[in-house]
Amino acid sequence: MTVLVKAWELGAAISESQELKDVRTAEEAMFKDTDSRSLIEEFEQFRQELESMARQGVKPTSEKQNLFNEVRVRMNANALICDFMEAQERFNKILYQVNQILNQAITGSTGCNVEGCASCGGGCEE
Repeated sequence: MTVLVKAWELGAAISESQELKDVRTAEEAMFKDTDSRSLIEEFEQFRQELESMARQGVKPTSEKQNLFNEVRVRMNANALICDFMEAQERFNKILYQVNQILNQAITGSTGCNVEGCASCGGGCEE
């Protein structure tokens, strides 16, 4: 098989993973909830504004920074947002592990074997 076919198979396996299904379920629940959706929109608005200010070399006022931090605190207290973020973190961990395994296979690194990486949580060293 060619490398591209194997890459397609890997992508298909990842798309069927429980971790990705969990992300999609949590995301759907989060966006269906009006409070969660409003918090996310408010957060994004603040984030974009602060990034724009940073690009222009303008330091945000302490009031604006405090408001942004308050939105983050409210997001961290929202169960649906937390569920999504935790599911996203688990999925990202899988992608990290896949990348580590690919890197080891390409470089010939002997950090650990495939079975070890699958069980260790991605803490492989090169």
